[in-house]
Amino acid sequence: MLTKLKPITNSQTELEVELDKEELKEYLEKASENLSQAISIAGFRPGKVPFDILRKEIGDQKILEEALEMAVVSSLAKATQKEKLEVMASSELKIIANTAEALKYAVKLMLYPEMELGVYRNLKLEKKKIQVEDKEIKEAIQYILKSRATYQDFDGPAENGHHLEIDFEVGAYGQPIEGGKSENHPFVLGKGNFIPGFEEQLLGLKKGEAKEFSLEAPEDYYQKSLAGKILDFKVTVKAVKTVTVPELDGSFIKSLGHFESEEELRENIAEGIKAEKEQKEAERLRMEILNKIEENSKIDLPGKMVEQQLDALIANFDHNLHTQGMELALYLAHLKKTQGDLRKEWRGQAEKQIRQSLILREIGKREKIKVNDEEIEQAAGGLLMRYAAQGQDQSKINMEEVKQRSGEAIFREKVIQFLEEKNLDKV
Repeated sequence: MLTKLKPITNSQTELEVELDKEELKEYLEKASENLSQAISIAGFRPGKVPFDILRKEIGDQKILEEALEMAVVSSLAKATQKEKLEVMASSELKIIANTAEALKYAVKLMLYPEMELGVYRNLKLEKKKIQVEDKEIKEAIQYILKSRATYQDFDGPAENGHHLEIDFEVGAYGQPIEGGKSENHPFVLGKGNFIPGFEEQLLGLKKGEAKEFSLEAPEDYYQKSLAGKILDFKVTVKAVKTVTVPELDGSFIKSLGHFESEEELRENIAEGIKAEKEQKEAERLRMEILNKIEENSKIDLPGKMVEQQLDALIANFDHNLHTQGMELALYLAHLKKTQGDLRKEWRGQAEKQIRQSLILREIGKREKIKVNDEEIEQAAGGLLMRYAAQGQDQSKINMEEVKQRSGEAIFREKVIQFLEEKNLDKV
């Protein structure tokens, strides 16, 4: 196998690969075997048709086309190993010659950038001691009580503490403002969830009554152009309800499940709060470790790599919007932004993600951290179960992609766990 490198930039090169007749033989034979499975030729069983007879039957071109992908995939892996290239991605495959005598092709390769890796051991970071305050438990109990409140229609005038449902429209200078209309909007009167003065205007109104009034928008109004301006409101009260919050007594506690006393409930809540705090602290420490290593590392990021990461971020954001029944174009139009604005805002995030990913890869390589097939199979199985639970069509799932993503996630987790072991002071 002949190989030739043509550097384009520090992080991109073109690789030419040439296979001779002898090297092509195994791929042509495999291609023939695959094709013969679907062809019936008298005197031969499917898959057992000799190469020369198959050539006469279907011609060289079909065999060459079938062999091409196998030959390129296999030879490219061997060629990059031969040239000691660390490849991130390949693109722009160009077939120069494809015959039974020789295969020659060129492909552009994006290479992992060189880096000066900062210190990643003995950073001596300290885990914060996790404590649960009595105030937090009380707040959690109040939240539970309010979440099980009951509502009763009320025909009298609205007072603070009543649950209201309203239709409203907001305008300025005689024109409706963007996002200034809502129907059956629920809220508790007196909580201060609207601009100053709004809720006071609704005191005393009954179900079915309407009111128009004007207020000055605060300086921190969500539409900056309207801050300090006069806004005109049209409000119709659709419902007024009294709110009854249950008492924290024995019967209520038992209704929550397996609790026999308030003390058991408080202990369970405390454990939940502690677990949540510990999770947040673990995430904080992981980010601090990565940030410190990143600060002391030097990586020259190729622009194309950053653009690809931005493509991935936007594609993922677009997918999430679709799951909520929204379109990216409409979302951006609402914000009066373009994809270009989004790319500019997210560039720093994309660069950070790439740098930290490269750092983890380099540390894993230096520390010889490996992921075995059994781990990948187990994680991939878990992903497939999740997809099934979400109702995704199993036939459309690319298993190789699932396994690759699973392997990358396991590798990342193993490297981060290694960094935690080497950098956290035990408390």
